[in-house]
Amino acid sequence: MNQSYLRIPLKKPVRYLQSGQFIAEIGWQHHAMTHGDDTEIILVTSGQICLTVADQHLMLGEGDVLTVFPYETIQGAMPTLEPSQFIWLHLISRDQQSKVSTHGTPAEMTAILPRTFHLQQGEKVMIAAQQLLDVAHGNYYSPVAADYAESMLLVELANNYWQQQHAVNDQQNIVNQVKEWIRIQMGQDLKVVEVAAHFSINADYLTRLFKSATGMTVKAYMNAVKLDYAKYLLLTTSLSIVEVSEQSFFADPKYFMRLFKQKMHLTPSDYRHAYTHTFLNNQQVDPGVDVRQLLERVEGQK
Repeated sequence: MNQSYLRIPLKKPVRYLQSGQFIAEIGWQHHAMTHGDDTEIILVTSGQICLTVADQHLMLGEGDVLTVFPYETIQGAMPTLEPSQFIWLHLISRDQQSKVSTHGTPAEMTAILPRTFHLQQGEKVMIAAQQLLDVAHGNYYSPVAADYAESMLLVELANNYWQQQHAVNDQQNIVNQVKEWIRIQMGQDLKVVEVAAHFSINADYLTRLFKSATGMTVKAYMNAVKLDYAKYLLLTTSLSIVEVSEQSFFADPKYFMRLFKQKMHLTPSDYRHAYTHTFLNNQQVDPGVDVRQLLERVEGQK
């Protein structure tokens, strides 16, 4: 699946509209909303939220950034399964912005943001985001203060992504980016060639690189991410096995059950019975941790 980018001119500061920090309880789901000529940016600070934007199903976790382009519709794809938080902001460019299909080299007076990406060393971004919230909701005599604070946040976001793209000589960095992107795009029916194309590398090279770094193929990692989510659903919901299969993005429930048994040496039902009691009575489980870490902790106590 090809990444889309939004090119935002910054010769003039953007016009700030609104911003906030949202706390989503378990069961929250984003209502359907269609944008006008404004752009929305969501920065997840904890937990995990599942959204649909422009017919793409996206699983966003801590450190993930989403850009919703003008005139697009955003809505929840499913309710949250754990308490989650994110910073959101809306803006309008004072000059003509454009949707592009490649990142390219950004001009000095522009910020180029992809649909999604994962922050790396995102301390400066978080500082800029908190500063925006402080300025926007503070007692400033002039509204342009929020305009400039929001423009600075755009620069930090664009620079974070740009620096990641220019670290192509670091093979582990490529693998980490691939893993994060696959996790976010879990709801898509991804092919290895599509993943490779997104990162502008050869599919065979990606396969060798990924196997060397992780010990598994790209396809196996895709299934592992889905299985982790399926196990989390088995532990935290009363969904049927077929419903768990569907919400974990397996098209065929029979394939899901066969793969689950192959990897876990337990059927999904047996897994649920073996670990649910441990999970429900484990006072050390932090609902904000990574799903993989949570599962390892629960399974390790059995």
